[in-house]
Amino acid sequence: MAKKSMIENRKEYYRKCKCGRDHENKFIRGMFKYSDEGETAFCLAMLEHQNERHIWLSFMTGEWPNTNQEDCAVTCHIYTNEKGRVFTIQNGEDSPFSNDDIFDCYQVTREQVLAVNGAKEWFIDTYLSLFKTDDEIGNYLVAENA
Repeated sequence: MAKKSMIENRKEYYRKCKCGRDHENKFIRGMFKYSDEGETAFCLAMLEHQNERHIWLSFMTGEWPNTNQEDCAVTCHIYTNEKGRVFTIQNGEDSPFSNDDIFDCYQVTREQVLAVNGAKEWFIDTYLSLFKTDDEIGNYLVAENA
Protein backbone atom coordinates (compact mmCIF):
# COMPACT_ATOMS: atom_id res chain seq x y z
CA MET A 1 0.00 0.00 0.00
CA ALA A 2 1.40 3.42 -1.02
CA LYS A 3 2.06 5.91 1.72
CA LYS A 4 0.35 9.26 1.69
CA SER A 5 2.54 12.20 0.67
CA MET A 6 3.65 14.33 3.60
CA ILE A 7 5.72 17.35 4.55
CA GLU A 8 8.26 17.15 7.35
CA ASN A 9 10.12 20.01 9.05
CA ARG A 10 7.75 22.61 7.57
CA LYS A 11 8.95 26.12 8.44
CA GLU A 12 7.43 29.47 7.54
CA TYR A 13 9.03 32.89 7.41
CA TYR A 14 8.38 36.28 5.86
CA ARG A 15 10.63 38.63 3.93
CA LYS A 16 10.16 42.09 2.48
CA CYS A 17 9.24 41.94 -1.18
CA LYS A 18 11.85 42.88 -3.77
CA CYS A 19 9.28 44.99 -5.67
CA GLY A 20 9.93 48.04 -3.50
CA ARG A 21 6.41 48.28 -2.13
CA ASP A 22 5.88 47.98 1.60
CA HIS A 23 4.73 44.39 2.01
CA GLU A 24 6.14 40.98 2.85
CA ASN A 25 5.94 37.62 1.12
CA LYS A 26 5.49 34.32 2.86
CA PHE A 27 8.07 31.59 2.35
CA ILE A 28 7.67 27.92 3.28
CA ARG A 29 10.48 25.38 3.42
CA GLY A 30 10.43 21.73 4.27
CA MET A 31 11.07 18.16 3.23
CA PHE A 32 8.41 16.73 0.93
CA LYS A 33 8.01 12.96 0.89
CA TYR A 34 6.12 12.42 -2.36
CA SER A 35 6.35 8.61 -2.57
CA ASP A 36 7.66 5.62 -0.66
CA GLU A 37 11.07 6.07 -2.28
CA GLY A 38 11.11 9.77 -3.12
CA GLU A 39 11.63 12.90 -1.09
CA THR A 40 12.94 16.36 -1.83
CA ALA A 41 13.61 19.53 0.12
CA PHE A 42 11.60 22.47 -1.19
CA CYS A 43 11.24 26.20 -0.86
CA LEU A 44 8.04 27.96 -1.86
CA ALA A 45 7.22 31.68 -2.01
CA MET A 46 3.67 33.03 -1.96
CA LEU A 47 3.63 36.41 -3.68
CA GLU A 48 0.84 38.87 -4.26
CA HIS A 49 1.23 41.86 -6.58
CA GLN A 50 -1.54 44.11 -7.89
CA ASN A 51 -4.15 41.67 -6.56
CA GLU A 52 -2.58 38.76 -8.46
CA ARG A 53 -1.18 35.79 -6.60
CA HIS A 54 1.87 33.85 -7.72
CA ILE A 55 3.78 30.89 -6.34
CA TRP A 56 7.46 30.26 -6.94
CA LEU A 57 8.67 26.79 -6.04
CA SER A 58 12.11 25.17 -6.01
CA PHE A 59 12.80 21.51 -5.38
CA MET A 60 16.28 20.53 -4.25
CA THR A 61 17.11 17.48 -6.34
CA GLY A 62 20.67 16.58 -5.49
CA GLU A 63 22.77 15.99 -8.59
CA TRP A 64 21.20 17.11 -11.88
CA PRO A 65 22.36 15.58 -15.20
CA ASN A 66 24.92 17.56 -17.23
CA THR A 67 25.52 20.22 -14.58
CA ASN A 68 28.56 18.77 -12.81
CA GLN A 69 26.89 19.91 -9.58
CA GLU A 70 26.00 17.69 -6.61
CA ASP A 71 23.35 19.91 -5.00
CA CYS A 72 20.86 21.39 -7.45
CA ALA A 73 17.56 23.25 -7.34
CA VAL A 74 14.91 23.25 -10.08
CA THR A 75 12.44 26.14 -10.08
CA CYS A 76 8.97 26.85 -11.40
CA HIS A 77 6.48 29.72 -11.38
CA ILE A 78 2.79 28.95 -10.91
CA TYR A 79 -0.07 31.41 -11.34
CA THR A 80 -3.56 31.63 -12.78
CA ASN A 81 -4.95 33.44 -15.78
CA GLU A 82 -8.30 33.44 -17.59
CA LYS A 83 -7.62 29.89 -18.85
CA GLY A 84 -6.72 28.44 -15.45
CA ARG A 85 -3.52 27.48 -13.66
CA VAL A 86 -0.24 28.08 -15.48
CA PHE A 87 2.95 26.14 -14.67
CA THR A 88 6.26 27.28 -16.16
CA ILE A 89 9.74 25.96 -15.49
CA GLN A 90 12.01 28.95 -14.86
CA ASN A 91 15.64 29.83 -14.40
CA GLY A 92 16.22 29.89 -10.66
CA GLU A 93 17.94 33.26 -10.95
CA ASP A 94 14.57 34.80 -11.88
CA SER A 95 12.94 33.59 -8.65
CA PRO A 96 12.56 35.50 -5.37
CA PHE A 97 14.79 32.95 -3.61
CA SER A 98 18.10 33.79 -1.98
CA ASN A 99 20.91 31.23 -1.87
CA ASP A 100 19.99 30.56 1.77
CA ASP A 101 16.37 29.77 0.80
CA ILE A 102 17.53 27.00 -1.51
CA PHE A 103 20.32 25.71 0.74
CA ASP A 104 23.06 27.19 -1.50
CA CYS A 105 22.17 24.79 -4.30
CA TYR A 106 23.17 25.31 -7.91
CA GLN A 107 20.19 26.83 -9.75
CA VAL A 108 19.45 24.63 -12.73
CA THR A 109 18.38 26.59 -15.83
CA ARG A 110 15.10 26.04 -17.63
CA GLU A 111 17.02 24.59 -20.60
CA GLN A 112 18.90 22.16 -18.33
CA VAL A 113 15.59 20.92 -16.85
CA LEU A 114 13.89 20.51 -20.22
CA ALA A 115 16.93 18.67 -21.66
CA VAL A 116 16.32 15.71 -19.31
CA ASN A 117 13.75 13.14 -20.47
CA GLY A 118 10.90 12.90 -17.97
CA ALA A 119 12.03 15.89 -15.89
CA LYS A 120 9.10 18.13 -16.81
CA GLU A 121 6.62 15.35 -16.02
CA TRP A 122 8.32 14.64 -12.67
CA PHE A 123 8.23 18.35 -11.86
CA ILE A 124 4.52 18.64 -12.67
CA ASP A 125 3.58 15.47 -10.78
CA THR A 126 5.61 16.52 -7.73
CA TYR A 127 4.28 20.08 -7.56
CA LEU A 128 0.69 18.84 -7.95
CA SER A 129 1.25 16.32 -5.17
CA LEU A 130 2.65 19.07 -2.93
CA PHE A 131 -0.40 21.25 -3.63
CA LYS A 132 -2.69 18.34 -2.67
CA THR A 133 -0.72 17.57 0.49
CA ASP A 134 -0.69 21.08 1.99
CA ASP A 135 -4.06 22.88 2.04
CA GLU A 136 -2.59 26.34 2.52
CA ILE A 137 -0.33 25.95 -0.51
CA GLY A 138 -2.95 24.17 -2.60
CA ASN A 139 -5.63 26.78 -1.94
CA TYR A 140 -3.45 29.89 -2.29
CA LEU A 141 -4.11 30.46 -5.99
CA VAL A 142 -7.73 29.31 -5.73
CA ALA A 143 -8.47 31.87 -3.00
CA GLU A 144 -7.72 34.80 -5.31
CA ASN A 145 -10.67 33.81 -7.52
CA ALA A 146 -13.12 33.46 -4.64
